[in-house]
Amino acid sequence: MGVAQAMKSVSTGNIDWSVVLEVSGMSRTDVKDAVEIERTTIYSPWTEDMFHLEIDRQNGGLMVFRLDGKLVAYYCFWKILDEAHLLNFSVHQEFRGKGLGTFLMDHLQQVCKSMNISIILLEVAETNDAATKLYKKSGFGRVGRRKRFYRDTGDDAILMEKRL
Repeated sequence: MGVAQAMKSVSTGNIDWSVVLEVSGMSRTDVKDAVEIERTTIYSPWTEDMFHLEIDRQNGGLMVFRLDGKLVAYYCFWKILDEAHLLNFSVHQEFRGKGLGTFLMDHLQQVCKSMNISIILLEVAETNDAATKLYKKSGFGRVGRRKRFYRDTGDDAILMEKRL
């Protein structure tokens, strides 16, 4: 299924993301596309160097999702003992509001369960209502606040967790 056909299916609510997406670990060739998504969708965008560091990290998980060869989403987490800390999560703005974020959250939870992770933690900008809504819908609850967490904006972060 191509991008145009997938978008038509999305508009009618008939898409099964598990069938149309290619899923893999992020490679260095994916970084430029991920940075481009960062620039258009993230409050505090990552740089190429930040992605390269995460690709090399031993305790990390960096997954990419492609539709017809086009990078449309990704997430990154660290595994620390039996916990996962979600560091980055983004969906290309062309595909937002179409259920892809929910699919990614479900995928993340399945990956974590397969790694015997019992809890997922994340921070979300207090001003990022769309992300907060997605995380709540995925079963995350608020457990704290990190003052001035985002250095570039000075925004506070809401700390959220989900027990698996």
